[in-house]
Amino acid sequence: MKGHIGSIEKRKEDIMKAVRMFGILFCLLLISAGTVWGASAARITQIASKVHTDLRSLVRVQKLNLPAAVGEQKAFLLGQPEVKEVKQLRGNNLMVRFKDGNELLMFLGDERLGSAYEIAQVQMQKKVLKPSQRTISKTQIDRPVMVLLPCAPNSNKALIFDCLEDDYNVVSPKIWMQVKSDLESLGYTVTTRMNNTANLGNAALIDNGGYGVVFLRGHGGDLGGDFGFLVRPWYTSYPPANSGYTGTIRASAYNHAAGATQFGYVITGTFSTTYWTNKAFPKTMFFLESCHGADPGALPGMPTWTINHGASVWLGWNESVSFNCGDNGSDLFFQKMKEQKTVADAVAAVYATGCRPPELVAFPSNKGSCQLAIWKSDLNESTVANARDFKLLRLVSSGSRLYATISFYSTPVFNEFFFYVDTGGTSAAEVLVKCHSNNVEVYKQTQPGLFSNKVYTGTATKSGTDYSFMIPWSTSFGTASQVKVWLYDMTGKDRLPNSGSVALMK
Repeated sequence: MKGHIGSIEKRKEDIMKAVRMFGILFCLLLISAGTVWGASAARITQIASKVHTDLRSLVRVQKLNLPAAVGEQKAFLLGQPEVKEVKQLRGNNLMVRFKDGNELLMFLGDERLGSAYEIAQVQMQKKVLKPSQRTISKTQIDRPVMVLLPCAPNSNKALIFDCLEDDYNVVSPKIWMQVKSDLESLGYTVTTRMNNTANLGNAALIDNGGYGVVFLRGHGGDLGGDFGFLVRPWYTSYPPANSGYTGTIRASAYNHAAGATQFGYVITGTFSTTYWTNKAFPKTMFFLESCHGADPGALPGMPTWTINHGASVWLGWNESVSFNCGDNGSDLFFQKMKEQKTVADAVAAVYATGCRPPELVAFPSNKGSCQLAIWKSDLNESTVANARDFKLLRLVSSGSRLYATISFYSTPVFNEFFFYVDTGGTSAAEVLVKCHSNNVEVYKQTQPGLFSNKVYTGTATKSGTDYSFMIPWSTSFGTASQVKVWLYDMTGKDRLPNSGSVALMK
């Protein structure tokens, strides 16, 4: 009897254990059904590094074409339990969303400034500036009723923002050095932000700099209705969700110099609308050496924001661009700017190299006549009253007119100063523009040192410390294709430049 009771008790105990085990399993099933697979920073770092490494191996070693290689990586990502969705963006960049809410934009670059998509060698059906659109005819510009001001920056400050200066470079000296040299030859004062100084903090201050030219070099992508640009610093692992700035996306890219996958933050249109609001851009020319910098799908975001807030033109490639085409194309474009060509001329020169597609394009498409003004500065001289002391000369030609702005160290007060023009390359003036408080008079030389043939009278305007005027080219300078200019004030004894002259092309 005692053994029978013990047997019953043991059976009860076994049943209770079974019930408890069933309960545990049931709870585990419930928990499992609602589980969100957590993607730790270490795990995302591991996944991203594998994708970038495997992609390079497939392309470089196994010679698989890039779209197929990216397709394999997309399939791999979708097979990971932490991954919820993988969206393939234009140019074969991948946006990866994890089940716990984290996300990562993967720039799958193979020696490219962004995505690594080998574009088919066919012409994209997009509006680009072809050689036939290089110039605007004189009849278009020289309208008797309305004078159109030339499209040129209103500031002699320039910014070079190179996120990849320590990565892959093609031209020598490096592209930032060549762009800097070209801009300085036109009288621009250049600020450089390289590598880890090309960061979020300095990107947020771009509109505060009052820059007339902004050159951005780095990884870029079409986000679908917006442009994304990857800034520094680099992180060796997946960074925190909060970058400290609004409008950023975490991203990964392969660093060729380091030979490793690195991470950073992409700035977007929301970033620009948040931080680029303090000052309007002074007719700034933006140039993007990146993939998709002027892709139609990217234009509604950051590019449109800058144009709507004062920028004159936004230039970039409309697809993925290699470092080779990007560096050489940028070099050639700014060489043409140095030669005082228009945007259309410079774009046509890049177009003619045959390193395309993608196409270097200007946005908006009607800004082909934009160019860079010529600047010359002069130091503040203690022996000259500030109201008569020349500070800065700005020159720009529309082809039919010369536009000049002279800045002084204080509100200008004068009866007259002279704007001398050499039209024959002799280092002596053949034309004298007498600048009065409210008007200018153009005189041609009748004999050496004597200017008595007045050919034009026009108005002059004052605004703060600036004095501006416009004079017709042919009436003033005849058939000259280039003029050399200098300023002289008989009373203040000030000259700009102190010696020599400033050359301006028609």
